[in-house]
Amino acid sequence: MSPFGSSKRCTVSATGSHRGLRCLLSAVLAGAFMLPLASCGAGSESAQQDVLTQKITEDGRQQISVLVKNAFAINGFEQAVEEKFPDIDIVQVGNHTRDMGIAEYEARLANDDIPDMVMTWPYDIGEQYWGDELLDLAGMGFTDRYNLSMLGDLSRDGELYYLPGPAQVRGIVYNKTLFEERGWEVPKNFDEFVSLCKTIEASGMRSLQLGLGNSEVLDTAFTGYGYADCYSKPQDKLWIKSYNNGEGSFGDHFAPALDTFQTLIDEKILQPGDLDLTYADRETMFFGRQCAMIEDSALMVHLGETIWGSSDEFALMPFFNPGDGGDWARLYMVCYIGLSQHLAEPRNAEKYDLVMKLMDYISTSEGQKALMADTGAMFSSLVGMGAPDTPEIEKMQTALQYSRYGTFPTLENAQDALREGLAGMVRGELTAADVTRMVDAQNASPVAAQEPETIGQASEDFSLTDTGGFVTDTLREAGGSDLALFLDNGKDGRNNGKGISARLYGGPITETDIGRVLPDLRRGESGTLWVVSMTGADLLETLEHSITVDSNQGGWFYYFSGLRMEYAPAAEPGERIRSVTLTDGSAVDPDRVYTVSIMDETVPDGFIQSCEKTDRTIKDILETAVREAGTVSPSKDGRLTIAEP
Repeated sequence: MSPFGSSKRCTVSATGSHRGLRCLLSAVLAGAFMLPLASCGAGSESAQQDVLTQKITEDGRQQISVLVKNAFAINGFEQAVEEKFPDIDIVQVGNHTRDMGIAEYEARLANDDIPDMVMTWPYDIGEQYWGDELLDLAGMGFTDRYNLSMLGDLSRDGELYYLPGPAQVRGIVYNKTLFEERGWEVPKNFDEFVSLCKTIEASGMRSLQLGLGNSEVLDTAFTGYGYADCYSKPQDKLWIKSYNNGEGSFGDHFAPALDTFQTLIDEKILQPGDLDLTYADRETMFFGRQCAMIEDSALMVHLGETIWGSSDEFALMPFFNPGDGGDWARLYMVCYIGLSQHLAEPRNAEKYDLVMKLMDYISTSEGQKALMADTGAMFSSLVGMGAPDTPEIEKMQTALQYSRYGTFPTLENAQDALREGLAGMVRGELTAADVTRMVDAQNASPVAAQEPETIGQASEDFSLTDTGGFVTDTLREAGGSDLALFLDNGKDGRNNGKGISARLYGGPITETDIGRVLPDLRRGESGTLWVVSMTGADLLETLEHSITVDSNQGGWFYYFSGLRMEYAPAAEPGERIRSVTLTDGSAVDPDRVYTVSIMDETVPDGFIQSCEKTDRTIKDILETAVREAGTVSPSKDGRLTIAEP
């Protein structure tokens, strides 16, 4: 092996057991690990180490951890910052959990588990925790550079806990190569769009696939194609505000949007089967050439090559609404930037100064362009920055130049009823009049939000490693196998969409908690239990190299049950396992065949000798285990030891 030089380090964290006892520790030891987040109340011997990053940080750089939502990439921003500021190292903490990371972010706020910076969506989650967890940015010099109306929306009683990051420009992403091959022209109005869709459907391919299995995507179709008539004018906003206060009938204002939605159904652009397809399914269809169009941003254009390996070219067209000037772009806020209140503590004075320097950089056109580097076409909230101009959105420039763009609002009291009604229209079971009655009824008597069911208790906070151990121990028992493996969800801006990036906290465990510790399945996985057979030699190769995602093997590793391992996460694949044994201390026999419980599609196919595919979901298995146990605790058996590279 060729270890890295002693002037570099890898990062882990040690997690404590109670809210309010965590503190920030910035001890830097040459050739040793840095522990940026450690418990003030737990000794280092009992604290469980978590891997925060798998890259090497040079001495002289201060690590600044950033929680990043998975719909927003900042790899280009990280590179730009580290080139410009030789004293800063950005460490990305992925929020790649289910429910678009919303439940996970609220849980972090509730449990004092916020890294140095957050770049999150939506901003209004966990508002009751802001004063305790986030730094008030009001009055800081860099805030003067932002659009006042945006800051006004974010302000609470004169306090400002977030800056508005850039917004994605979204529209209809189409396969440009496929259009050229088939001779399909990008439409110029709604009638041409409908005609194009009918032509594509007649060819045997689906035209537009939105993934209506995610109910919120019904909003996309309804609002996107009804925006000009019902959302775009100042009087529209006033009407919606009045309706939210209980005045008027939904059909009085939204009849044109309901008519347009019905047209999409009548022309078979939206079909009943679409209600069974998820957001991830539509990506699989799109990049597999099973449909010609989806709704998304320029980021999806870039992911076609990097994630899916497609050689096709992709671009965006606007939403076409009936009538003149009917081309519209959607602005999608995916990034609100906040800071941990712990930065203001005296022990973090050095880091605080660096973060303020970073916030000042973010609040410049140069910094905004760096934030936009990975996604591409984005609108900035800084004063004086114009509309984006990138090749992918060439067909949307007319709409952007004439300010035909906007965010997609929702109803305060009756959005659930609208979604239920729109789904009924797609199935052919409801009319526009039925939807109006349903929405009006819910608007008059809003349904109170239901708290998730408590299914058990956690005796204390789990670390990520503890959580991985709990998951794998549970799967090993459920599968009756020798071992179990479950992926980490990726580090340093690389997301495999198949693993764990959240943890359990002490106290009640709800069904939502089980959901948020599991991955956001986006690559065709079913989230079910498989029991596979593999030789010891192939098992060791799997542990060492993991799976290839984004043409990269450096960012992935497994949590496990039935093994003990010393592991160097920042070493090159092939040099990461320092030692590994079975739990009893015996060696892994290269020739023996072991049974291993896994989630589907999470170990290399070539190493699987046999596979029992169950229909039991990992989520159901974990929920059952918590219910039966009543109270669960971290194993703290030291099965994973983190080593230097």
